[in-house]
Amino acid sequence: MHPLLSQLTDYSVWANTLFVERLREEREELLDTPVASSFPSLRATLMHIRDGENAWLHRLLGRTPIPWPAEPDMALTTLLPYTQRLRDLVHGSTDAWLAENVVYHDLRGSRHEQPRWHMILHCCNHGTQHRGQLITMMRALGLDRIPATDLIKYQRSLLSE
Repeated sequence: MHPLLSQLTDYSVWANTLFVERLREEREELLDTPVASSFPSLRATLMHIRDGENAWLHRLLGRTPIPWPAEPDMALTTLLPYTQRLRDLVHGSTDAWLAENVVYHDLRGSRHEQPRWHMILHCCNHGTQHRGQLITMMRALGLDRIPATDLIKYQRSLLSE
C-alpha cells in the first residue's frame, strides 16, 4: 500500500507543478476568464484542488476546524505546498497508520469514518479529475502547450531517470 500511495502523491506533485508552471506564463486576466466547467475559471479550478487537498490533510491529521479556502492568497503557486505536504505525510507514514480508520466531518457537517488510505486515494483522484477539466478549459481558451499529465507518462519518466 505504501509504495502505491507514495507514487500517487509524487505523481500529484509532478502533475500539479506542470500546470502551475504552464499557467503562470499566462496573463492574470486569462486565468480568471469564465469557462464553462465545474468551477468558473482556470484559477478557480486550481484553487479548488488546493482547498480540497488542505481539507483532506486536516482530516487525515484529525485537525478541526478546516479553513475554507485554505488561505486568502489566490496565486497559482499556493497550490504546490499543499500537494507537497500530502506527499510528505504519505512518505513519512507507515502501513499501519495508512490502514487506521479516521472519523471526520465533511464540509456540510456529516460524519464519516474511513481508513486513511481511502482518503488519500480520493484526494489524488480528485486532483486528477480537476486537472482533466483544466485541459478542456485550456483548449476552450485556445491555449497551447497543454501539459500531458497521464499517470503512465509520469511512470515512464521514472523509468528513464
